[in-house]
Amino acid sequence: MTATATAPTRQTAQPRPSNRRRNEILGIGAMAMLVILVTTLAAAYTLREVNRRNWADEMSSISLLLAEHASQAMFSANTVLSLLADTVDKEQLPNDDAYRAYASDEARFRMLVDTTKANPIIDVATFVARDGRVLNFTRSFPAPVIDLSDRDYFKAHSADARIDVFTSLPVRNKGNGKWVFYLSRRINDPQGQMLGLVLVGVSVEVFAKFYESVSQQLGKGSSISLYRSDFTVMTRWPLVEAMVGQANLTGITFDVIANQQLSHGVRFTDQRTVFRGEQEVERLVAPRRLERYPFIVTPTVTAATYLQNWWASMRWLALTSVLSMALVALGMGMLLKSASRSAREQEQRLRAEALLRAAQGDLESRVDSRTADLRREITEREQAQQELARVNAHIASISHRAGMAEVANSVLHNVGNVLNSVNVSATLLAEQVRRTPMVDFPRAVAMAQPLLDDLPAAPPAAHGSRDALAFLGLLAGQWESEQQLMLRETAQLRRQVEHIRDIVSRQQSLSGQSGLSERFKPSDVIHDALAIHHEALARSGVTVLAPNLDPRDWQGDRGKLTQILLNLVVNAEQSLAASGAAERTIGCECDIGTDGSLCITVSDNGVGITPAAL
Repeated sequence: MTATATAPTRQTAQPRPSNRRRNEILGIGAMAMLVILVTTLAAAYTLREVNRRNWADEMSSISLLLAEHASQAMFSANTVLSLLADTVDKEQLPNDDAYRAYASDEARFRMLVDTTKANPIIDVATFVARDGRVLNFTRSFPAPVIDLSDRDYFKAHSADARIDVFTSLPVRNKGNGKWVFYLSRRINDPQGQMLGLVLVGVSVEVFAKFYESVSQQLGKGSSISLYRSDFTVMTRWPLVEAMVGQANLTGITFDVIANQQLSHGVRFTDQRTVFRGEQEVERLVAPRRLERYPFIVTPTVTAATYLQNWWASMRWLALTSVLSMALVALGMGMLLKSASRSAREQEQRLRAEALLRAAQGDLESRVDSRTADLRREITEREQAQQELARVNAHIASISHRAGMAEVANSVLHNVGNVLNSVNVSATLLAEQVRRTPMVDFPRAVAMAQPLLDDLPAAPPAAHGSRDALAFLGLLAGQWESEQQLMLRETAQLRRQVEHIRDIVSRQQSLSGQSGLSERFKPSDVIHDALAIHHEALARSGVTVLAPNLDPRDWQGDRGKLTQILLNLVVNAEQSLAASGAAERTIGCECDIGTDGSLCITVSDNGVGITPAAL
């Protein structure tokens, strides 16, 4: 008997997984994508709010800095005004003719010039008669015929004798075209009748240049405005000449200071602004009222500036989300394909079982072979699933590290911005100490010194003047010593701030931003490191010897080298403190080899390291 086996008909259509299995895979994939999307949106909102809060704090600090700058400038101008007015009041001029004769002579012209020439914020100083005519001013002598009776400060003092110092509207200088506003005080005779005015013209350009430099640090689209207490625009950067001298009663500054009765505030807004042609601009505004003077400063940054870092973070976040959803979609496709393959294998097994029941003996070997193939395919599928899980874990780890690096870079950037503000404050402090009008005090004492030679011949009542002049000489010497100390300390502060900024830059470079290689003198770095730790060394009674320092330049990372030297100097100081030696010495040497190598040696006579520890 011959047995005939009939081969099964080949199926052209591939089987598909059941609808339930397919719906489960699609549902899980959709939920995963939804979770990724919701997480991305929540992270974006959180980052945006954090960024807005950080900028609000920074703008509050900047407005405080601007208010302090304006207060210092107005204090300087008011000091000059008070000095001139008090000088005239001490003369006790009896009438208008005496005042005119006193205020219009050449000696008063020299007094005006000498009083104002050392103050860069003063544009002009003027004596004015009670009819508004200029009697004397710093631009020329004799003064030309100028009538100021139509100016707001003249009208105000003429109408109200109780006004102490009046701040005028800004006006253009008729000589050089620059914007100036005036501080004025009234001069009275002994009966309280008005003799005239003393004016001090404050240059708006000084404020504008400072505001320009601060705005450039803040970013494109930033602006800074200076208002009088009645919200009249005194100056602004960028300058909008049509608004200078006009009152702005519609902005955020008016709302915070006038409506809400606050001394300062920070507001996010997108309302119209008169400085941009009534356009709606999304921006951050931080008005602040000066405590002692009738002015308000208002720095402003646009959303493009304060959201710049947030947009950069969003691009990375969006890219990460898209990649994650793409991986989820790929996983769904692989699962659907795997389910289809499983269904196809199941159908093949059913056909094989039917064939086995028809011809079990003849097809037994073929069934064994097919079973082995199926086992290999299952193993391969399990390996593929394990590889997919490993890839997903690796991608999640990379995403996590990328997010941590981005947050770290954002923190370092904000620290750098705060250090910029500290550096600006230190620079302003150094400039104020260096350019204070008190620098002329020792010279004034020196000019009075020849009077001491004549005092011995004077009556005994003049001996007190001799003692006063001698005391002023001692006081001038003490002031010069303290000024030099303050200049050294502010310079030391700026170097330490620069060192901190170098450390921040080095940390940023570790995240792949840029190198810190520069050309410098290693001997300068050694002196900086010793100066930074000078106070601790002095307290410990340590003597520093640095006789052999190579003066040549070297190429490298200055901040990192400074940090290494600081660590070595601290270790040496601690070793000396532990030794208890009477004479404590630290030696520093520096040598640059012909091959460009750098060798710096830090030695001490402290306890050292035992041979066993070495």
